[in-house]
Amino acid sequence: MADTQLAGRVDIDPAAVAEDLARAAGFRFSEAYSDYLCGGLWKSLMLFASGGEGGDGLITNYDHGRKSSVTAFGEQLPYLRQVVERNFHLENLNFARIAEMTNSVTVPHRDLLELEDIPQEARNAHRMHIPLETNEGALFTEDNVVYRMAVGDVWFFDASKVHGAAALTTRSRTHLILDFTDAADAADVVRFPLELSGGIPEDRISKRPSLTDAELEALYRLADVVDLENYRDVLGLVIKKHYRRDGGEDFVWRTLTEIGRRCPDQAVRTKIQEELRFFLMERSAQTPDGGTS
Repeated sequence: MADTQLAGRVDIDPAAVAEDLARAAGFRFSEAYSDYLCGGLWKSLMLFASGGEGGDGLITNYDHGRKSSVTAFGEQLPYLRQVVERNFHLENLNFARIAEMTNSVTVPHRDLLELEDIPQEARNAHRMHIPLETNEGALFTEDNVVYRMAVGDVWFFDASKVHGAAALTTRSRTHLILDFTDAADAADVVRFPLELSGGIPEDRISKRPSLTDAELEALYRLADVVDLENYRDVLGLVIKKHYRRDGGEDFVWRTLTEIGRRCPDQAVRTKIQEELRFFLMERSAQTPDGGTS
């Protein structure tokens, strides 16, 4: 899988995007990855998929032995279909979907942990993002870097690394996400000249002040109130702090683990350890995967 980096730019017509998204608003989107969320909404709609099936949005639930083709949703969204067909080679395309996120953060996680049963040649190997509509509250994180993508950017996105996304506003952020099988060369999946940045460009990185000791201790004191009922709210507070303050490497899970250590409720400590394993280490093929970013 290619490292996360800016791969180039394509022309995006905001009016045409708005027209297609207005039409798509009447479709039934998948909310399959709600377990990855703290807060509001992340929903997706398949435009291209194995056998042209719209499906339920769970990557592991598609027949990876069938060639990808346009879905009934993609047929009804002509401009977005054109963006895919005009800018990418379809030979290696597995999936193309739009993903809308609003007023929410995703739990830091790694994708593609349970695809061992899928033949190597059919597995997702390259992921690309194209923002269609975005705003200042739409952010991504990889390791301890927080960054933004701009409309028309085309990004390689390394979903195997610990990553997450945030929409810190009630305004929607909508991306086109494409998954490709492995190719001899990354350039083989695109129809435009690659201009690889070699990493996350400096002008896309969000500069955050360092987390203070007082702020960290205030987060630790959430151990006094956290329980299974409000656990996701507490997790969301920690994740949101990561997007605004630099707490160092592995801040979210390190902080949550310390909150658990201080919490007198064994059920909460067990929950934290179970989720840490699920999001970072291993998931069964029966659990959702494929990515929420």
